[in-house]
Amino acid sequence: MDESTSSAPDPAGEPFVEVVDQALEAYAALIGQPGQAADLASALSLFDADVPLPGGTVVGAGRIVEEWGDTLDVVQMIGVDVAPSKDELEAYGAAAPQGWTYNSISTTDSSSTLVMTRESDGERIVFMSSKDPGPGVPPAEFRLESDASEIPQPVWLGSLPVPPGGELIAVGEGIGEVEVEYFPAVNGLVTATWRFPVDQLEALQEFYAGDALEAGGFTFVDPDSIMVGASYFDVSAGDWTGQVIVGELMEEDESFATVQWFLTRA
Repeated sequence: MDESTSSAPDPAGEPFVEVVDQALEAYAALIGQPGQAADLASALSLFDADVPLPGGTVVGAGRIVEEWGDTLDVVQMIGVDVAPSKDELEAYGAAAPQGWTYNSISTTDSSSTLVMTRESDGERIVFMSSKDPGPGVPPAEFRLESDASEIPQPVWLGSLPVPPGGELIAVGEGIGEVEVEYFPAVNGLVTATWRFPVDQLEALQEFYAGDALEAGGFTFVDPDSIMVGASYFDVSAGDWTGQVIVGELMEEDESFATVQWFLTRA
């Protein structure tokens, strides 16, 4: 992992609400385009010319990059407005182009999911069709999963107040009918997580209970609920709302303190 991913960014001069649309613009531009004709790679680099794309129209797009132990995983996804049946998914898998292996298809009462793998690099397609999608969830979601070499640094990341000394371990963003970390992105969703030494847990809570959030352009939704020892800080900025979550993470018998930002637009 390169040095740019190893520490938390200092809050930038530009407020979050003035920079976040710049990061989401490339995803938003895909919405309404035919899935098989859209320039998906302009926003989602895993969608190269070798990927057998789904039919339908793009209704959402996003990505997640996160560290798991010694690996760094990336998921890039689009939502489409056509939900293929189980038989149609099986036909899609059976027609896998050269270089792709149709692994499996599984079904539940509410969904069917197909998995295919590219032989050259292990990139996976996970194509899920929902019979009755909930609000903000697409009829079908087409995901590409692969290894990543670094965690991205979208422009909104530096606008989030985060103490120095942390290691960025996850970034997610998206817009439209697509799920990012199992939450519908709808009008916009961003999330990022940092890992700190566990002995900094109380200092992190004190940081967010102080004036750092307000100095960064965020407002406490309920300032009377803030106290030292709090784990959730409800915040807003313009038409964005969400939480800063300070917690503890256990990895292979070692504990860490974590800070997660999670923001959605109403």
